Amino acid sequence: MKNYEPVRGTQDYLPRQMMQRDFIASTIESVYTQNGFLKIKTPILEDLDLMLGSDGGDNVKLMFKVLKRGEKLDLSKPNQTVKDVADLALRYDLTVPLARFYANNQNFLTMPFKAIQIDEAFRADRPQRGRLRQFTQCDIDILGDKSINAEIELLTCAGQALLSLGFSNFIFKINNRKILNQIIMQNGFAKNQCENICVILDKYDKIGYEGVQSEMLLENYNPASTVSLIETIIDIKNNGFDALLKYVDESQDVLDVKNIIQSVNELSNNLYQIYFDISIIRGQGYYTDSVFEVYLDGYDGACGGGGRYNDMIGKITKQNCPAVGFSLGFERLYAIISENDACLNNRNKVAVIYKYTDNFVDVKRYADSLKKEYDVAIMVRANNLGHQLQLLKENCFSHFVIFGNNELTQLV
Repeated sequence: MKNYEPVRGTQDYLPRQMMQRDFIASTIESVYTQNGFLKIKTPILEDLDLMLGSDGGDNVKLMFKVLKRGEKLDLSKPNQTVKDVADLALRYDLTVPLARFYANNQNFLTMPFKAIQIDEAFRADRPQRGRLRQFTQCDIDILGDKSINAEIELLTCAGQALLSLGFSNFIFKINNRKILNQIIMQNGFAKNQCENICVILDKYDKIGYEGVQSEMLLENYNPASTVSLIETIIDIKNNGFDALLKYVDESQDVLDVKNIIQSVNELSNNLYQIYFDISIIRGQGYYTDSVFEVYLDGYDGACGGGGRYNDMIGKITKQNCPAVGFSLGFERLYAIISENDACLNNRNKVAVIYKYTDNFVDVKRYADSLKKEYDVAIMVRANNLGHQLQLLKENCFSHFVIFGNNELTQLV
């Protein structure tokens, strides 16, 4: 028997589900557009060398690679590497494509450039609730602004989007990779080890500090330095800035974090909060300064995150361009909203039900007359009208009308 299930880690979406997803995407996009961000689109395929050199952390390991085509693909040669057989990759996020987009189109962009991307990304991840192999990301990025004003604007815009979706009492958590790198080096590690250590530390919420310690020891990091580092991070996580200042001076990076927190909390009108958390790391290696995540009340794990990646564009263009971005976890937001079984349609939908014996021109004219107030679908009457009406209700139709009777009836 044939299997009609979608590929593992992907999903079919019924009309009701697409209404929910479209509502989420349009609500977020509307908020971002009102704040002056501009929508762009990039291809789902990128050059493999670009993606491999992107400092994407574990996401690079989860990248779908695309085989060469035609004469370029020769599988008969022995001892071939990945680059011998593949030259493209599906994008694993929207940040690396944005950097390439800027490099290719910078002469046409106003600066600072504020971008919206709501689009698909792909990772060969282990599928679970709110985590798929094909998924939608909702990104806003600011390119060309080196000040913390960009962080403040991103975080408050993301807060407005979550409020517009009906969420409340959520929490942003912020850290700074420069501060974290300083702490790592103070515990006996070399500067060139910081990036990989950050990738391991980022797994804390999944494997705990015992798991982090075990993984660091497996990679032959100094045991005494490893234990000291973890103890330092636990102290700072439990006691915040008071503990942080035992290990680092009140540098500009520390002041920047404090100013971001103060400004966002002032602008939130007490509807959400932001505070410092040394355990917020983000696994991608391209982050250079501030990193942040958002947590929704009653949901385990982050529902969005981002940070500053000042060096990525310079690697491509050889000209430095400061950049910072935030991505809402669309699939996790959808999982929460869909569990509430909300239809989330801002227009009533009407089904005009007719028989084949009716004059279809008259049916179409009547349906068109309703379109100023409703979304209207014309449907031939099924043998089992009761079952047909039940399916209409499940697909978010609010009313139906039997042509000839022309009396709208609400589906309940």
